[in-house]
Amino acid sequence: MFNMLSKINTQKLIAFFVFIIGLILVITGVSITLKSKIAYFFSDYDYGNNFENTSNNYNYNSNSTVIKYDNVYYGVTIETKKDADELIKEDSINQKNNCPSKIQEIENEMISKYNITAVNLCEMDYEFAKELISVIDKIYKEYPGARGYLTNLTLKRANEGVATEDATIAAFMPAFPFTYANTSSQLPSVIKTQVLLNDSYFLNEKKLEKSTDYSSKEGWFPKNSNKLAPLAHELGHYISYLAMMKSKNIDSTLIIDEKEYDKFYDLLKDFSVGTFSLSLLQEAYGNYKKDTNSNISFDDFRRTISIYAMAKDENGNYIYDETIAEAFHDVYLNGDNATLASIYIVRVLKQKLNGGN
Repeated sequence: MFNMLSKINTQKLIAFFVFIIGLILVITGVSITLKSKIAYFFSDYDYGNNFENTSNNYNYNSNSTVIKYDNVYYGVTIETKKDADELIKEDSINQKNNCPSKIQEIENEMISKYNITAVNLCEMDYEFAKELISVIDKIYKEYPGARGYLTNLTLKRANEGVATEDATIAAFMPAFPFTYANTSSQLPSVIKTQVLLNDSYFLNEKKLEKSTDYSSKEGWFPKNSNKLAPLAHELGHYISYLAMMKSKNIDSTLIIDEKEYDKFYDLLKDFSVGTFSLSLLQEAYGNYKKDTNSNISFDDFRRTISIYAMAKDENGNYIYDETIAEAFHDVYLNGDNATLASIYIVRVLKQKLNGGN
């Protein structure tokens, strides 16, 4: 299928950037920069380059991955979900040539069991990669409606992306423009929904364990956080994003054409601004106050979860979806022993995901 891909010319590049300005690409990640301002990672990537397939310079047990999560292709017209899935799979498979067969077995298990389109864990330790399955399994059993929307679970290079990327253990990328059509609007476009695992942590287990343990003890993350918890946190963002899609009657963002573009734009704008997230939190807060007859403030209610639940963006605005992800993170780790704020927030999140008002 890649023989359909063409190089971008100057006119297309100009049109492309006009489109990207309106797209609002958002990344939200788990930071462990303790003693500094909490970062919320927004990024306008430089998509001017048409990335070629990654080289096969394989270095097992290194702290750097060969996997590229941000390949972009132009001149591709995709009309069906099957074709979009096949193109995402092909981009993924082309990067596996020198990756261990045992790791590929784990990747294929995740793909087949959990309906994730593409998984790339190439250099990860085999036993650690197997442990990631337990996180996905537990969450997907609890949230069966989450299947079929996540297109990529992948390692990413620490030096790629936003300037503060090295402080990010993992990130959720709700909408990555993967292909553009040879049309004036460059639509329809294939959109990837990704969870990214920073190679400087996920290829260095001891560093990851030390970071999450310290962050948990300091109250940055919920109690009992461990090396698997960052994946749970990012899946919390993913579940929240799906609930917001449900609230806007959006069935899929895999292929965006001109008819769907306005709804897609509104979805990403809401995710960036946090209108849906704030509304969900306020509903949970109201339920909590009613049930407990408490006079706790809204901020203090959220603050009981973790320090990161009070994350702010670079402009000093609260990132309400971080509160949701941390509540999800807390309940994943501690179940009925999670903070009451987390339990009430996750209860409303489930209702929203299931189509409740």
